[in-house]
This record gives sequence, structure tokens and C-alpha cells, in this order.
Amino acid sequence: MKKFCICAFALLALLTGCKEKSTPLAEPQEVQNVTESVSVPQVTLIKSVMIAGGYWRLVTEGADAGKMKWVEYAVPGTPVQAYGNADPSNSSDVVEIKRQVVRTTDNEKRDFVHIQFDGHDYWAQDYSIVVNAVPGVVMGDAAYLFSQPSPDAMGDKKLNIGTVVGVLSGSSESASFPYAANYVKVNAYVNSRLIEGSYLSKDAVSTSSSDLLAMQIYEKLTATDAKGAMQLTDEVARQDLFETALSFNMPETIHEMFMTLYESEHAEEGME
Repeated sequence: MKKFCICAFALLALLTGCKEKSTPLAEPQEVQNVTESVSVPQVTLIKSVMIAGGYWRLVTEGADAGKMKWVEYAVPGTPVQAYGNADPSNSSDVVEIKRQVVRTTDNEKRDFVHIQFDGHDYWAQDYSIVVNAVPGVVMGDAAYLFSQPSPDAMGDKKLNIGTVVGVLSGSSESASFPYAANYVKVNAYVNSRLIEGSYLSKDAVSTSSSDLLAMQIYEKLTATDAKGAMQLTDEVARQDLFETALSFNMPETIHEMFMTLYESEHAEEGME
């Protein structure tokens, strides 16, 4: 467990780039001698997961005031919390949870969701976050998508092994399907396309944190730049990630992926 925790922090350090210094959420100030009751937004935080994109912050000063500025990359599969309102029907007792606003990167208007991550206040583009969900990773070779939680609703498209998904909480629509317990409802972001509200066989998805971390390591080890060159070239860092991932009690299919990659990189050593 100790090694797993150390690896998790090391991986996040490798996967995330430079970022602005985050500003902690302001602590509520005690107000005395109040003669008039003040309505305080009853905020609720909803478990959610990042499947793409990054974290943004609303600019409050200068020429870009009112726009969203990119802060840092979001590691797919990272749990976050989305803002919600305890009583949405009370218009005087709400906190802003969504906003359509212009990005500073290209001056294009996009939809954003208000979130908390690591104790700080951010925004995320709506395609990049799955609200009311937990992180999952596709572990099967034949992870076909289903339009409904039923064996006869299988489509012709599937998600590749290692794809990070947001596994949504159970919905009432599944109650009318006798085999609904064998499926999970997911959102995924694949090849710049958002896949929403599809189903996967429960056996094809893992919500284990170690399985998710293993696939995040694999993604880091295989990541390439625009020219196809390997991004992580430090041999010591690569070896450490290999050893850490292979120490996990991972499914055989994932273990084979790591072994194939490792052996391909060390083939020349065996020939010496």
C-alpha cells in the first residue's frame, strides 16, 4: 500500500505539467452583529471524474476578466467534485454550477462546469467531466457498447482496452431491463468525440484504483509527441514505472500488455 501511494503521487507529478499556483478556497468569515438574516447558498458536492481536458479558472481582473484561463492538464480518471445546489428550486439559495464563457486560448465560447479539485476551485469543460460518476477503466478486449442494458442492444462499436470512462450512478431507466445488473452506464471521450450514456458489460470495466493507475502508467509509457517520438525518454523513470506497474495484482490481459512493451524495449539487451 505504501508503494502504491508513493507511485500515485509520482505518476501525477509525471503526468501533469506546469501550472499556475492554485488559490485555496476562502475560509468562511465569522460575521457578528448581524441584524438581518442572510441567505447562504446550500452547496452540495457531487462525486465526478475527469475523462479528458484540463482545469480552468475564471479571470477576474485585467483585459481577460470574465474569460476562462487554462490552468493545468487533467489526468484522465482523476476524481473531482462538481458543485450542486441542495435546493435548486430556491432561486435565492443557489451557487453557480455551470457557465457558458469565452476561453482565453482561442476566444471561443464553451460550456463549463464548476468543480473542486484538491481543495481548490476550478472549472472544467462539460465534455471533459462526468458528473455523478466514479472512474473506471476498460479491461476487456471486446468491450462493445450497448445502447441499453440488455444483451440484444449491442452495437458495432467498442472501446479499446485501457480506455478511461466515467461510470455513472444507477439510473431509473435500467429498472425495466431484467439483465440491467450485468451492465454499467458510462461516458467516455475517445478520438475527440464524447460518448454519452452508453452501456458496457460490467465484466469489461474495472473501478479498482490500482487497475486505473496501471493504465495511467501505460499511457505515460506509450505517449508520443506530434512527430511520433516518445515523450518519456528518461530510462530511470521508465524503469521505475515498469517495476511499479508490474508489482500490481492486475488482470492477465493488462499484465501481458506491460510485458510486451517491456520486452520490446529490452530486446536488444538480450541479444548482446
